[in-house]
Amino acid sequence: MAYIYQVGFDIKPEQMSQLEIGAALERTAGYLRTLLPEAPGFVTIRAMYALDYQESIHIVVETAWETWDDLEKHRHSTLAEDKVLMEFKPHVSLQHLAVHIYEDMA
Repeated sequence: MAYIYQVGFDIKPEQMSQLEIGAALERTAGYLRTLLPEAPGFVTIRAMYALDYQESIHIVVETAWETWDDLEKHRHSTLAEDKVLMEFKPHVSLQHLAVHIYEDMA
């Protein structure tokens, strides 16, 4: 059974360029995709943004972990998605940042 660590937030439509290759948010996702596979219990990472936006663009970054202990170690590490994203806060205004934890249903 996998455990999911999900971080969601909104950005303004005028910040959409931050999702392009080489921009701050895209580099952050690439950074996580490069480093997280080395973490014990790591399964996968996904980063996505909503296509149905008007006033804000909702972005979700989620990682899957083999065990609860693996997720807990990640959650408290410096590579937790919310901690890494906060480093870019001065460059990109993250609105409504929220962290959710899920367990796969049997």
